[in-house]
Amino acid sequence: MSETPLRVAEPSRWDDAPFRLPPLPFRGRARRALADCICLLGTTVAKAARVFRANRNAIVPQKILVVRRGGLGDLLTATPLLRALREHFPSSRVYVLTSKQAVPGLNGCPWVDEILEVPSSLKDWLPLLRRLRKERIDTAFILHRFFAASLMTLWARVPQRLGFSWKNHGFALTGSIPFTPARSQTLQIGELLTLLGKPAAALSIEFTVSEDAVRGAREVLEGWGFDPAKPLVGIHPGGGETAGSSDLARRWLPERFGRLADLLIQDRGIQVVMLQGPGDEPFVDEALKNMKARPLGIASGLPLGVFAALMKECDLVVVNDSGPMHIAAALKVPVVAIFGPTHPAYNSPRGGMHKVIWAGVPCSPCYNPEEYILGTRWNGKKVFKCWRATHECMSTITSEEVYDVVVRQIQVFENKPRREQTRNALSPNS
Repeated sequence: MSETPLRVAEPSRWDDAPFRLPPLPFRGRARRALADCICLLGTTVAKAARVFRANRNAIVPQKILVVRRGGLGDLLTATPLLRALREHFPSSRVYVLTSKQAVPGLNGCPWVDEILEVPSSLKDWLPLLRRLRKERIDTAFILHRFFAASLMTLWARVPQRLGFSWKNHGFALTGSIPFTPARSQTLQIGELLTLLGKPAAALSIEFTVSEDAVRGAREVLEGWGFDPAKPLVGIHPGGGETAGSSDLARRWLPERFGRLADLLIQDRGIQVVMLQGPGDEPFVDEALKNMKARPLGIASGLPLGVFAALMKECDLVVVNDSGPMHIAAALKVPVVAIFGPTHPAYNSPRGGMHKVIWAGVPCSPCYNPEEYILGTRWNGKKVFKCWRATHECMSTITSEEVYDVVVRQIQVFENKPRREQTRNALSPNS
């Protein structure tokens, strides 16, 4: 067993836990200094402009742009805001600007009228800005703290720009609320709606799964010999911003996922499916190499909808801090999430049906995305590495400890009606 006592709880209990930010390399310090200079200049210009500009009343949105770069999980944290915008402004047209890899997360979404992709090169930004100007968008919600995203909407001539005040990075905004990386980002994104005089958005995130995808997932399970009378647990050893790299970063050790699967299969007779998305192959392979038992199946090469529908059929999923964690939570599937460098309150799913495992070692949490971008490439790709090269926050957590948490969660609902009724009973809104 680990020497550091595990912390297992519903994530809201860790609100405002302090960060232990790593020291930045020289390049990172130089970039931070440059960003601070830009923000100081921008703040000075913005204050001077407000002196000569009459106070404006809030605009009733007719065309709304929501800016949310990042992966699929990042986009799903914005779904409560999108749902609330459609509820409060039903006649408005809603655009979402997001990364290419996140676009499938909005397929079939009833709250979005048009999806725009973040350009992959600098030369493609000018056509996008011209397009946004042509659309005459009147309101933008910028769900990032770093100044570049809000400055882009200023250049796109959006008159009402709403977002977060973080250090001096909000100088291009016309309205803002405070932001802290030690609280749920989903909760804080929903609170942006208060800038338009509306109540904060409900916390529940959503992901749309079609009936065809559900049928496809059930056919896959039937082909594996799935027994509906036994619990089904999905295990996802990959994911995270650094998928495809050899660095552990925000992932628990793959061999321990394998050991966990063995314990569930051999000690409890639980059916286990290995969940494998793009880039997860080496981590799933490593988990399988360390297994003695056979999983029910390996969910690889599936369309996103079928992959999500298969998770929806699970009684519980065990995941890293990753996109599949958000998908499972959006589908009301109980989650056991293993956190290391990320703040346990910031990115984790909320509600009593979910549990987060966090070792709470002295150097964790150390990963603040908005701070870390200063130490990475200018294209904004976050290639996070353990600054102490120990991965203590992940290696401290043992398979047996995670197994105990999973078993306790399954026991909560094993004597209740299967799946949907169980999730309704355990959902955060019940």
